[in-house]
Amino acid sequence: MKINLAACMAAGLLAIMGIAHGADGADREQQDARVAQFAIPGHDDSSPGFESLSFRSGPRGRSIDYEYGADHKRVRLRNLGTSADGGGFAVRFPNGLVLDVVPQGDALQVSDRGGKYSKTFEWKYEGPVNGRGTFCQSCVDKPEAIAFVREHFMH
Repeated sequence: MKINLAACMAAGLLAIMGIAHGADGADREQQDARVAQFAIPGHDDSSPGFESLSFRSGPRGRSIDYEYGADHKRVRLRNLGTSADGGGFAVRFPNGLVLDVVPQGDALQVSDRGGKYSKTFEWKYEGPVNGRGTFCQSCVDKPEAIAFVREHFMH
């Protein structure tokens, strides 16, 4: 079998640059986006008590996703602007529920305005564990996560 080394090198370079055959503009823009992940500590991804918030910012705009449960149901949240106490920002679920998201130290305090829901979300590592899994290139590291949320999601 004869291999064209120049063609292989060119294909590799194009893939590294994010413009390989089949890659469209959305793929490149997704690669350019950054995401900060937060979750409730003590619950792994397969736990029924799993809850996470993902804050994504990139060329296509900003989004906030809430993911929950062992089956990873996902809901897109709407950023409403300043929280009730002015220390964070408010988000609205599609069903109308409003939660305030307030950075506290290196975590996010998330609560409803009626006092029924109050949980602390901590930065969530996304990447290989015990040599298994893939590195999340778009993920924001822990030291930058709260500053990223403040910069991109607090008005």
